[in-house]
Amino acid sequence: MTEDQGKLTTSKKQEIQHHFGKASSSYDKNANLQRQIADRLIASLEPWKAIIPEGPIIELGCGTGFVTEGLAELYSNREIEVTDLSQKMIECCRQKFPDTPHLRFSQMDAEYPPHEDPHYALTVSGFTAQWFDDPALTLGKWLRATKAGGLLLISFPGNESFPRWKKYCRELGLPYTGNTLPDVEEVVIKMSVEPSQVDYYEDTVTETFSSALDFFRSLKNIGASTQKEGRALSPSELSLLIDHWDSQSEGPVKVDYHVVFLAVKKDF
Repeated sequence: MTEDQGKLTTSKKQEIQHHFGKASSSYDKNANLQRQIADRLIASLEPWKAIIPEGPIIELGCGTGFVTEGLAELYSNREIEVTDLSQKMIECCRQKFPDTPHLRFSQMDAEYPPHEDPHYALTVSGFTAQWFDDPALTLGKWLRATKAGGLLLISFPGNESFPRWKKYCRELGLPYTGNTLPDVEEVVIKMSVEPSQVDYYEDTVTETFSSALDFFRSLKNIGASTQKEGRALSPSELSLLIDHWDSQSEGPVKVDYHVVFLAVKKDF
C-alpha cells in the first residue's frame, strides 16, 4: 500500500464526515471528555509558546473549536489555519470566532497535507488522529511538513481504551465493534525516524454514564459512531451487551479512555 492508498473507502470517509456534521449542533453538550483533553493539550503548549519558529500554525480536526479557542488566545499575532473534514463543523467553529482575522477556516482531509516540504511552525490536533487510515503514517507526513525547530502536538485515544467494553464482549462471545485505535509504540517509532525529539504522556480518563446505552448514545451525539471496519452488532446482540454491561456495573457505568499526549519537536 502506498501513502496515497488508504484502507478507508470514499463512502466510509463520507460517513465519518456526515456523522460529525450531523452532530455539530449537539457536540458541545456531549463532548465533555474532548473539552477536558483540549484544555490539557493547550496547557501543555505553554512551555513551547515562545520558542517555535516563525511561520503559520495549523489545527487538524477543529470540531466546534475547543482547541481553536486556546490557539487563538496563545497566538493572537500568528496566522492559524483551522481545518476539519466536516464543513458543518467548520461553520460551527467559525461562528464562535467572528472577530479573529488571524484565523483562516477551511475544509480539509488531514490525511493529505497541502505541503510536503517544511512549512508549518506548529501543527496541533486534539482527538482526531484515531480517524486517520494509518495514524502513524499520517502524522509522519505532518512531521515532514513541520519546520526545523517546529512542533507537532497531538492528543488521541490509544489502543488500551475501553477495557470493560472489550471484556464484556469476550464474556458474551460477541465481536468487539469499537474502532481500532492508534498504537502508541508504533506512532512513537514512526515519529523517531525523522530527526526529532519525541515526548509523550499517557493517562487513563474515566467517564461515567447512567447506563451502557447512554454511553453508546454519547458516541452518536458527538459524531463518533462510524464503525470503520468489521460488522455491526445486531439489535439483539447490542441489547445483550448493554444488559450485561449494566448488570456488571456497581452504580454508574464506567468507561476508561487511554489518553495519549504526543509532542514532537523537529530538530534543526
